Formats: sequence, C-alpha cells, structure tokens
Amino acid sequence: MQRPTRTDFQILLKLAIPLILTGAIEASIGFFSTFFLARLGKQTLAAGGLVGWFFATLMVVLWGTLTAVSVLVSRKHGEKNNKAISLVLRDSLILISLIVIPIFFLLRHMAPIFGWAGQGQDIVHLAKAYLNGLAWGVLPDFVGLVLTQFLIGLGHTRTSMFFTLIWVPINIISNYALVFGKFGLPALGIAGIGWGMTFSYWVAAIGLIIYIVSRAEYRCYFPEMFKFSRLQYLKEILYIGLPMGGMFCLEIGFFFVVALVMAHFGSQVLAANQIIMQYLGMLTSVTFSIAGAITVRMGHMLGAKEPAAAERAAMAGVWIAVLYTAVIAVCCWLLPNYLISLDFDINNPNNAMVVKLAREFFAVCAFFQLFEAVRIPLYGALRALKDTHFTFITSCISFWLIPLPIGYLLGFVLNWQGVGVWCGMALGALAGAFILGQRFTYKMKQCYAL
Repeated sequence: MQRPTRTDFQILLKLAIPLILTGAIEASIGFFSTFFLARLGKQTLAAGGLVGWFFATLMVVLWGTLTAVSVLVSRKHGEKNNKAISLVLRDSLILISLIVIPIFFLLRHMAPIFGWAGQGQDIVHLAKAYLNGLAWGVLPDFVGLVLTQFLIGLGHTRTSMFFTLIWVPINIISNYALVFGKFGLPALGIAGIGWGMTFSYWVAAIGLIIYIVSRAEYRCYFPEMFKFSRLQYLKEILYIGLPMGGMFCLEIGFFFVVALVMAHFGSQVLAANQIIMQYLGMLTSVTFSIAGAITVRMGHMLGAKEPAAAERAAMAGVWIAVLYTAVIAVCCWLLPNYLISLDFDINNPNNAMVVKLAREFFAVCAFFQLFEAVRIPLYGALRALKDTHFTFITSCISFWLIPLPIGYLLGFVLNWQGVGVWCGMALGALAGAFILGQRFTYKMKQCYAL
C-alpha cells in the first residue's frame, strides 16, 4: 500500500470540503420541508413523508446512475481528452431526455398506488397534490444533476457548492411561500412543497446552463455536443451507473426494513432508533462526500496514468474518514445524553426507557460508523476504477445477507431486540469493509501491471 503524503491530504481535502458543505446544506431541505408540513397537521405530514419516501426510493436509482458522469469525466479529464468529456456530457443529456417523460407520467399517476397499499383516500388526495407539482421538476432536476456531476468530474467542487448555496435558500423560501401563501402567493398547502421544489430546480438548472455557457474555460467541451454521431458513452454510463443506483436503493431499502423491525419491538425501541438515524444520516453524508472526492482525484490520476498517486489519494481519504468518525464515535460513547437531550427530556421519567435504549444504540452505532468510515471511501475508490458491479454485490452482502440473519438471531432468538439488530448491522459493515479492502488491493495490482 502507498503511504499518503501531506500533499495528498491537502489536495483531497480541497476537493472534499466543498462536497461536505454541499451535502450538509442540502440535508437542510428535508428538515424544513418536514417542519412546514408538520404545521399543517399529522395527516399532511404523513402524506408528505409517504411521498418523500417513495420519491427517494424511485429516484435514487436514477440519481445513482447519473453519478457515473463524474466518474467518466474525471478519467477523461486526467487523460486531457476534451472531446470525450464533451461526448459524455452529450450522451448523459440524451439519456435523461429518454427517461424524463416516463418518470413524469409515473409521478403524475402514482398516487392511487398508495390507496392500493392501504392508505386512506385523504392521504391519497394529499399525495396526488404533492406529486403533481413535483413531476414538473423532474427535467430540471436531472439536467442540474448531470451538469453538477460534470463540474465535480472536472474537480470544480467549489462551483458546485456555490450553486447549492444559492439553490437551497431559494428552495426553502419558495416552499414556505407556497405552502402558507406568503409574499402574495397562493397558499397551496402540501402541493406547495412540490411546486416549490420544481421552481427551485428550474432556477438551479437555468443558472447552471447560463454559467457554463458563459465561461470560456468550458467552451472547449461544446463543439462535439451538437454533432450527430453514435452514442459512444451511453452504454458505459449505464454500465457504471446502474449498479451504483441499485446499491443506493439497496441501502435505503435496508434502513426502511430496519425501521419496520424496530417497530415490531415496540414504539419506544422505534423512537430510540429514530434518534440514532437522525444523526447517522447527517454524519454519513460527510463520509460519502469524502468518497466522492476520492473518486474524482483517483479518476484524474488514473487518467494521467499515475496509479501510485491514485492509490495514495484513496488511502488519504480512508484516513480522513476514519479520523473524523473516531471523533464522532467518542462523542457517541461519552456524550450520548447530550445527543439524546436534543430530542427528548432525559430527566422525564416517561422517557427513561427511550433514553436507555438510545444510549445502547449509540454505543453499537459508533462501531458501525467506524467500519463504514473504511467501507464508504473504498467504495469511492472502486467507483473510480469503474468496479461498480462488485460494490453492488458487496452491498447485497454487507446490508442484507449478513445483517439480517445475524440481527434475527441476536434480536429475536437471543432477545437482544434493537441492540441485536444494530450488532448485525455493525458486523455487516465490518465484512463490507474487509471485502472492499481486498478488492481494492487486487484492482490496484492490475493497474500497476498495465
């Protein structure tokens, strides 16, 4: 293994910090959307949560697929192949033009599915209003994602962060205005979230297009975009991207199943688990941002035929993620009461059981996060090596084949309940980190042999 130098850490952090800030800022959208819908009542909040869950599950496959753009662009940028970058961008835009219409009609007609799943007509009606507005934002959402991945692939992560800093406040303000009828706009209720999201997507997409077209540094990528030729990179985008989308879907689906299992043990166990998940989602986004920086940096170095520098970048990313997570783990072990107190009054006797369970979950979750701090950066490294099919298989193993039977044995048979489920998750993450570590070593040996 190559030992990373100070320069490797500095370059990687320069790429990672804007991505970390971008992820943290984007996470605030879900918080404020929930906050606004809660003011409209429990039924509206339930409908909003239902739509949000189904929308995320549906779209994460497509979002994950389009992240292949940054993988390919980073490799071609390292090769200094501007023509190839132009064709990757062109083919990705053609891809979204092919999928946007069916996705639009699916969202417009998806609400009755909730009724077939046992939801009441009031929930279905509210969900339909939300989805009708959201459907019109699919096209700009995809365009914005492709252009953002293009910029990230070039290493321009600060530009991506700049647009996020503009887009998120517009999103939150437009949601607020359209939900409650502020600034002279109509009060649309739950539909206001859908239309507010759509408005912000269009603003962001148009802003990105204007910015990229007006900047001289990007004009070298335009000539090939408007030439008629075979779709050279469409197949490769799908080959690399679909396993990533499937992996994200598997992981989201797993945590949904975990919530159902926790609910089986009772509302207090579910509440304690929700406290942990509230923090886990925010903290893990940082690790995924580091993985994204690894993908870009390794892509540049592999494209430039510098495998040693690529390996050092991966190792630097793993060390950064582990050190960051170690601080978080110490907080989980030493300060659980403080973390829990942000959601519950820990001195209230009625909350005693939830607080006790949350402390136990935090203790195990700290190990889970430490193992994930190795697994996720290695996933980013293998993504740069275009080895996404293997990472998909590893996610099946580390999130389903190992945690579920072990969680069942510990949680149900040995009656450890929620703690047993978390132990199964931690062991699955450890196995995933080990498997990806072995695979990374093998793939790097292949790179050196070329």
